[in-house]
Amino acid sequence: MPAKPDLTQVERDKLEIDPDFDFREIAKRPFEDITPNELAMFKWSGVYHQLQTSFFMIRVVTPGGLMTTEQFNRAVDLAEKYGQDELCITTRQTLQFHWIRQEDIYKIIEGMAEVGITTKNGCGDVPRNIIGSSLASVAQEQVGDSQKLIRMFADDDEIQNQRNLPRKHKISVAFANEAGAQTLMNCQGWVPVERDGIVGWKFHAGGGLGARPYLAKVIFDWVPEELVLDVTRATVEAFRRHGDRRKRAHARLKVVVDRMGADKFADVLLDIMNERGIQGLETIEKAKSSLPNIGKSILNGQQVLPQKQDGKSVVRVMIPRSELKTDRSRILSRLADELGGGKMMFTNRQNLELHDVPNENVDALLIELHKEGFRTEGHEQLPDIVACVGTTVCKLAVADSPDAYHRLYDALAPDEDYWKKIGPLRINITGCPNNCAHAWIADIGLRGKRIRNDDGGSDEGYVVFVGGKLSEAGKIGEELCDIRTSEVVPALRRILDIYLENRTGDEEAFSDFCARVGIEKFRELVA
Repeated sequence: MPAKPDLTQVERDKLEIDPDFDFREIAKRPFEDITPNELAMFKWSGVYHQLQTSFFMIRVVTPGGLMTTEQFNRAVDLAEKYGQDELCITTRQTLQFHWIRQEDIYKIIEGMAEVGITTKNGCGDVPRNIIGSSLASVAQEQVGDSQKLIRMFADDDEIQNQRNLPRKHKISVAFANEAGAQTLMNCQGWVPVERDGIVGWKFHAGGGLGARPYLAKVIFDWVPEELVLDVTRATVEAFRRHGDRRKRAHARLKVVVDRMGADKFADVLLDIMNERGIQGLETIEKAKSSLPNIGKSILNGQQVLPQKQDGKSVVRVMIPRSELKTDRSRILSRLADELGGGKMMFTNRQNLELHDVPNENVDALLIELHKEGFRTEGHEQLPDIVACVGTTVCKLAVADSPDAYHRLYDALAPDEDYWKKIGPLRINITGCPNNCAHAWIADIGLRGKRIRNDDGGSDEGYVVFVGGKLSEAGKIGEELCDIRTSEVVPALRRILDIYLENRTGDEEAFSDFCARVGIEKFRELVA
């Protein structure tokens, strides 16, 4: 098909360049012979060109965030051989390799494929890694089988072979009506509903962050489980048809749903399913209100959680700045095999959970983890900071978010009395407006920017947002102030001290405080 001149360059590339590259052939080509357009299309195979010439990042796909220790060990082996001894956990529950040389890309892709892990659709204008809560299939509060849906979407050829969508497409499946699966910030968000012992699903659509954040709307109050896949396929098809291919900033499904409204978008999906001859559509119930009502996350600082499976527990491990050194990774894998269930679960706060740990092994596992220097306390509190890779390897970043992470962690995390007094707190740091680290929906979000200085140049800094959340109807954080990187620690300490001095009591969480005082008053207090 000839490329249309009024399309964006990316849209023309998608018509002219096959995204399924032979990376063995790429390994033999001089780097200067690879066009910028081809480099951009590498993303469809989960391969990003790093800031540093001739080095690449590779993202694997792990539906629901789950790996076996066999698969994890293969990733560790490959990172040790080709990736400078390090893996990185992403906010979409998977792993990234960094510092991969051009001639080694195919070795990572083929090596992971040998243990059943793909990089296809790791990035690009495609359906991305299907996510859920890290407690999917093990939570005592589980309604239905969210892991079943995650696998169904991940294994569906129609969904996974969509290689030319207007932009990326993100799907989330919750195990209950709770915020852990980040339902409201995804293109599609599925939440289980039980009626008279029968499990169906409430369907949300139109969430997404990036530079222009949107929260999802409720589209259907009830979808019978046997029609969930049809609705999901129809949503991807609706996006393919209606997404804006001429203004890339407006190309996400969130814009489509916002412009149409929930009721019209529901009709579009029903029309597509009618076209396809899907039976039983009369059993789908359109939303009475598009306003979501998501419960608070069940995760709230626990080190250990009992599973719904008798005699088993989840043990949670904090991974500083999401960085897994290969020697440390081998310790975790060994402990998962010796004392756990041989499973590694990656979380959307860039940490790790060991599942299926026999209850009689929990104490021994905690002792071993602590002996090896791993932290298990502080989840969903001040030490549990999320940060992207920033200017260390990303071409789009304008701030060194790992540096800000370490400044905050090193200064504040050792003061256990201080952060325990603060209570639940989610700090997210992102290096650019694309918001890979989800600053918009954190209690305190830092988004990288350049700040003018007196010399006519600019300094690295951040916009500080407060009050974001993904429970109830959700809330996008509001802009509180700008700070330079050198001010990160004193500025956040001041914000937290103001909260401690002005909250109504220990029971008033930071997010509730933000909602009560309002952004204008908070700005006055900070000024």
